[in-house]
Parts: sequence; structure tokens; C-alpha cells
Amino acid sequence: KELRSSVSELKTHLDQNNQVSDDDRQSLEELAGRVELMLAQDREHWEENLVDELEKRVILYEEDHPVIARVIRQIIVTLNNMGL
Repeated sequence: KELRSSVSELKTHLDQNNQVSDDDRQSLEELAGRVELMLAQDREHWEENLVDELEKRVILYEEDHPVIARVIRQIIVTLNNMGL
């Protein structure tokens, strides 16, 4: 539930933030979609490199888009708490 909330928050920030480039927005929406897809499936099918990709995004966005970086960090923490 917490993970769904964080993904929803990320999408909301992407919709409201017109300073995120179209490429970045598309990339982040794709990552959010991958998290949502994995939530809908069995936990055994989690992508192993998803957390690594999310961590890279935090580094990319923490200076110019700190709110987006914070939400991505929340997603990472939740995934880690789930044992992923």
C-alpha cells in the first residue's frame, strides 16, 4: 500500500512539474509503470536491477528536482523493507 502511494505521488509530481524534460518524464513514468506492474504480479517476478535504476535517478534528480528525488527514495526504502 505504501509503495502504491509513493508511485502515485511520483506520477502526480511528474504531471504537475513542467520543468522536467519530456525524456525524463517518459523515463520516470516508465519506471513507475514497471513498479506498478511488479506490484500486480507475484513478488517472485521482481526485476533485480530496478532498485539500481531508481538509485541512479535519485542522483540525477536530487539537485534540480528534490521532491521527485525524495519520492523515488521513498520507493527505494519501501522496496528494501520488502526485502528487494
